[in-house]
Amino acid sequence: MASPPDRPRRQPLTRADDGEAGFVLLSVLAIFIVVGAVLAGAILQVRSAIGLAQARADAVRLQGAADGIARLIAYDLDLRRTYRRAGLSLPEDGTVTACPLAPGGTALLSLQDQGTLIDLNATPRAAMEEAFRLLGVPDREVLALGAEIVDYRDPDDAPEPNGGAELPQYRARGLAWGPRNGPFASVDEIDRLPAMTPAVAGLLRPVLTVYNEGGRFDLTALVRRANPAAIRSLPGSAGPVPSPRQVFRLSVVVEEGRTRAGRSAILNLGGTGFLVWQQTVAPDLVGGAPHPACATVAAALVAGAVRP
Repeated sequence: MASPPDRPRRQPLTRADDGEAGFVLLSVLAIFIVVGAVLAGAILQVRSAIGLAQARADAVRLQGAADGIARLIAYDLDLRRTYRRAGLSLPEDGTVTACPLAPGGTALLSLQDQGTLIDLNATPRAAMEEAFRLLGVPDREVLALGAEIVDYRDPDDAPEPNGGAELPQYRARGLAWGPRNGPFASVDEIDRLPAMTPAVAGLLRPVLTVYNEGGRFDLTALVRRANPAAIRSLPGSAGPVPSPRQVFRLSVVVEEGRTRAGRSAILNLGGTGFLVWQQTVAPDLVGGAPHPACATVAAALVAGAVRP
């Protein structure tokens, strides 16, 4: 019987072979690590893109809700003016109303009748100065501010007595600008007055407007809200001044989690409609109390399929 052929013997691994195998293993591991890092980066990018897209979608959704609420308030004001109906009956003095919205959202609403405010262009100087004193502006600043407001809006170059400011007085204060010599375009222009300070501007801004063409304002209502301690100092002639209720500033902010969207508008009833229509988050619109109108607002959003 023939003997079976001899099987080839395994050659023992040398140190060189061990090194080569180890190098291959490390290379493979390195490739896996690189591929894993690339995949992880791609996943993060996708998640980031999805998160950004979601944030944008949320902002658009909330903006739609804010715009819808603003138009609802405007429509309600117009109906009330035309047909003398009760409607939403939101506060018209700038008080903030907070309306809970499902799921987990909140609408902050503010409505301000401009006919009750001091008009920078139409209110006489003496009436402004009286109001400024009662609202808490220091006496030493009242005369200067009254004079500077008149000089800012009138067309002449003659400074008002007791602290007026035309271009030379602005230059003497080191200011690069001067008076407009025309109507104030917005309340924010009070910051350009030489005698104005941030503290006084913060005090006056809520009671000023450029949309009360008649110039008359409700001094009692302004003092009662801004400086109640001065109520006893009101002159005997002071009393409620009816507003024409024609121009309103309305602000709406809808928030959900960290996302906020809003709309600020100036509405002229019976006139040209919206004079201003600005997208804003209105950082000063915070807090607020509930109001019976909130139920109507929430129901309107659901009916219109614009959920916050």
